[in-house]
Amino acid sequence: MAVVVFAPEDFRQDFPQFADPAVFTGRRLQGAFNAACLILDNSEASPVPYDPTKGQTARETLLYHLTCHILTMALWGEAGQSGPVNSASEGSVSASFATAQLSDKSYFLETPCGRTFWQMLAMYRVGGRYCAVKHHHPWG
Repeated sequence: MAVVVFAPEDFRQDFPQFADPAVFTGRRLQGAFNAACLILDNSEASPVPYDPTKGQTARETLLYHLTCHILTMALWGEAGQSGPVNSASEGSVSASFATAQLSDKSYFLETPCGRTFWQMLAMYRVGGRYCAVKHHHPWG
């Protein structure tokens, strides 16, 4: 297997909300991707396959969704938000924001990209697959 090499232009095509290079510089995108690699192993020993010569691109897909999640969370932080809007009012203007526990799945459920990442990761997170086999015993 190989490691995923981040391609900013491919990422921008997949996630057009990050297409503006003036706001989302290559360095900023690369930094978010590097952070994603600290969460999801991008080494050859990763349990998530990546071998584009064989059409195995699961790790790249997961890392790009995780990069999108990290960038979205960073944007909220820059806007003074701690997470997605939890409630809002109009009279006397008030708003509250949800905050996630960083040690469990709620962190990933904060953004659409994070939720997609968490769902796609399920097959690797569960710890294997069960394959039922009918056993034939000589006594019955």
